[in-house]
Amino acid sequence: MNPAIVLKGQVENNFTRTSAKSARHGSNWPAVLIATVDPEIQDGLAGLLETASINAIWVGSVEDVKTTVARENIIACLCGFWLQDGTYREVIRHLRRERLDIPAIIVSAPACPHEYREYLAALNLGALDFLCHPYQQSDFERMLESAIGENSRSIPSQVSEKGQDFRGRGAA
Repeated sequence: MNPAIVLKGQVENNFTRTSAKSARHGSNWPAVLIATVDPEIQDGLAGLLETASINAIWVGSVEDVKTTVARENIIACLCGFWLQDGTYREVIRHLRRERLDIPAIIVSAPACPHEYREYLAALNLGALDFLCHPYQQSDFERMLESAIGENSRSIPSQVSEKGQDFRGRGAA
């Protein structure tokens, strides 16, 4: 069993704590889906998202990813290596199999070594990019700009109440 997988109750508590940010604009507002069970990834990404002021929906399983992308307006997916019922590979395969135009960014855990092999595997499966720990705000913003730029038509003209506007430079 992967050490990154934690008890369901711990995961749900973390999602409850951080998902309050998701209600900022309402359910039809575009959101970034974050799929992970690793509390360190959750804390790291929550810190990066604070300045972004965008909706984030947090899930912990491949099944939750499938359900969420079917019912929500998701413009990008950040995914840790391990989920409760699978890995980032299943998430990317689902997004591609269903022909969903949702860019995926894989996020490494702090305890995970920077594996060039995993980076290539993620890109070969169709991931847009790979965010390595330690997370840098500039890398995170560049990756979100790239991901959201591809889906900028689904974003209202004002993405945030404060903070960075993550629409791509060429977005109308």
